[in-house]
Parts: sequence; C-alpha cells; structure tokens
Amino acid sequence: MQTEFKAASERDGLELYGIIVKPEGEIRGIIQIAHGMCEHKERYIPFMEYMAGHGYACVINDHRGHGQSVKSPEDLGYFYEDGAAALVDDLHQITLYAKKELGESLPFTLLGHSMGSLAVRCYAKKYDADIDRLVVVGSPSPTATAGLGLALIRVLKKVKGDRNRSAMINGMVMGPYEKRFKAEKLEHAWLNSDAEAVREYNRDELCGFVFTLNGFENLLLLLEGACSKKGWDGIKKELPVIFMSGKDDPCAVSDKDFAAAIRDFKDHGYENVTGKFYKNMRHEILNEKRKLVVYRDLLDFLEGVKGQ
Repeated sequence: MQTEFKAASERDGLELYGIIVKPEGEIRGIIQIAHGMCEHKERYIPFMEYMAGHGYACVINDHRGHGQSVKSPEDLGYFYEDGAAALVDDLHQITLYAKKELGESLPFTLLGHSMGSLAVRCYAKKYDADIDRLVVVGSPSPTATAGLGLALIRVLKKVKGDRNRSAMINGMVMGPYEKRFKAEKLEHAWLNSDAEAVREYNRDELCGFVFTLNGFENLLLLLEGACSKKGWDGIKKELPVIFMSGKDDPCAVSDKDFAAAIRDFKDHGYENVTGKFYKNMRHEILNEKRKLVVYRDLLDFLEGVKGQ
C-alpha cells in the first residue's frame, strides 16, 4: 500500500515530499531510503514494493533541491541555506515521522545510495542511536582534489552567485565517472550496465540536471563530513553496517578504496562493518538487471540483525 506525505523541514520550513510503501500484513521492520544526487523518490518504488512484499515498510523523501522538495522547478540542484547539514537533519526528521506513523519499536534500517550514502554516514555521527542498521550503497570514495574543488566553488560563488550552474565544476566532479565509459557513447553510462535503464534516466526530467554551485558545495561538504575522522565520539559501536557496491562503479574507484572506506568506518569505532562487491554491476545496483541478487542480500542482512 502506497501513500504520500509532506512535512515542513524543521530547519527552514521547506516542504519535504515523501512516499511510504507498507506491507499488506504485519510490519516486520522499517527501511528509510536516502536517494542519490540528481534523481527522485519515485525511482525507488520498485525496490520499496519488493521489500514491502517481504514485510518491510519503506519510507523515502525527496531531498531538498530534488523532485518535489523545491520552492520552484528552477531550484532543482539548489540546497538552500546550510544545505548539507539541513539535508541530514531532514533525514532524521523523517526517521522520527516514520517511527511515529509505523511503529516506534520496529527494527529500523537506514539505507543511503550515492550522495544519500554520504548523507547517512554524516547522519550516523549525530543520530545513530535512532537506527538499528545502516546500509551504505554506491558510496563515493574520497578524492585528493575534493578540498581544491570546494575552494574553487566558493570563489566562483562570490563572482557568479550560488545559483550559477558551472559547466567547469560539473565536468570536474562528474567527468571522471563519465570518462570510464566514454566508448559507449551514452551519457550517464556509468550509472548502469543496462543501457535502456540509462536511457530511461536520461529521459526523466527530474534526473540528470546540473547542480548549482550551492548544490556542488553541499555535495562536497557531505563528502567531507562522511570521510572526516572527527565527530565520531559517542557513536553506537554495535550498529551493524554494510557497504555495498558494484565492482564497475567508478564511485568506488577501486577495490582498495572500497576496502579503505570499510576500514575507516571500523576505525571510527563501529565493530560490525562488512562489505559486498557485485561483479559486472555499476553505480545503481538497486536498478541493475541482476538487482534481485542485491535485494536478497539486503533481506539476509535484515534477517540477520535483531532490533533493539
């Protein structure tokens, strides 16, 4: 059963639009999803319906600057003031809303994809006491040029304004991902090994837009926050965490970088962190042709962990 909701962000009053998909019968647990950049909540409905079919209620909202969570269509890719911090707090607000609507005592899983995976890692620093599991999907690895990119964006903001959409910055951030699959001559081919799924993404007016300078700044702030070694005091050390990535996902960079992300999370103090690579899959493993393999592994992860 699918229902829609909206909630005013407690940070700035921005209307956040969301969807809940519930099982027909008893609810065994709750899964909250944080989607990636330049996409929207409706793309996750098939995954949510699958999980609901196995007893898990799912909730997702459009991040600020995405989908319906904008003040005007021109604001796609614009996060408003203190956007990175606000996005994380928005997610926590939706966590509390979902618990109130679906059941306070149900096991609660937070799943973040891509940009959403950075957001849920930042979320864990502040709010992991409110979740029972964490799933990190398609998470970008840190790059040596992230700090330089952030500095350049801030210079450009002073000259062009934070709503400017810079082809140069877009190329710097997204270019390396596109370059790996340039021979396929299909924009955004790095997202999925299924060319038709990529074409569907490209046809979607709410996908694939270019971030504003404000959007890219907040994306890099999420990356900075997720990868920082600071701020992990008082975490829920026993929280089960799983990192999941396509082996051909350029966001993972390499096997070594993927392993390093897992190791870093353990270094933060988490004692139950695992990872899983999927051969012949790219960035959007929840949308790949063999996505049911991923879905079943997620179910195994959920079944293997009891709630509080």
